[in-house]
Amino acid sequence: MNKDSLLKTAIKAAIDAGNDILNIYENEDFEINYKKDESPLTVADRVSHNKIISYLEKTNIPILSEEGKDIAYEERKKWKEFWLVDPLDGTKEFIKRNGEFTVNIALIKNQIAVMGVIYVPFSGEIYFGDNKNGAFKSEISVGENPDFNKIIESSVLLPKKENRKTYVVVGSRSHFSDETKQFVDDLKKKHSKIDLIS
Repeated sequence: MNKDSLLKTAIKAAIDAGNDILNIYENEDFEINYKKDESPLTVADRVSHNKIISYLEKTNIPILSEEGKDIAYEERKKWKEFWLVDPLDGTKEFIKRNGEFTVNIALIKNQIAVMGVIYVPFSGEIYFGDNKNGAFKSEISVGENPDFNKIIESSVLLPKKENRKTYVVVGSRSHFSDETKQFVDDLKKKHSKIDLIS
């Protein structure tokens, strides 16, 4: 598959999984289980994982997903390229029903992210890009499964690093740590304008 096909597949996977998450979010009383690290797990995490895998496995690129099976490091370290997936980033926010959760898919090559998709099911915002063309933002109608070309046509190119006037740091409201605070404080010493979104 060429790069455009891989990006198209990742976008479709993220939107389709996001629609499944929204359906559960809006229509179900879901059970909450807990993983070994005491982080929550819902049916939406598993449903999203399964949907994304159904798309990405067709690319014949290995997949490392937060909700997937444990894959030994001895096997993973041989991978030159793989998909890195968080099928429902923000499970705590999903449980609180505040809409602040995303579907995240990245293509990693030689330990560097070369392509990525972040989809916000609750608002319909989708961010995507690659290391050659830059990052883009588009919006779709919530619950819609739009044509890929419409997403591309309606997308806006986000400013490149050297053209930014303000840097935005996104942090989790539920997991804001001392390390994150230190990271933001260090950035403020280097850049005059830092916006923190949590």
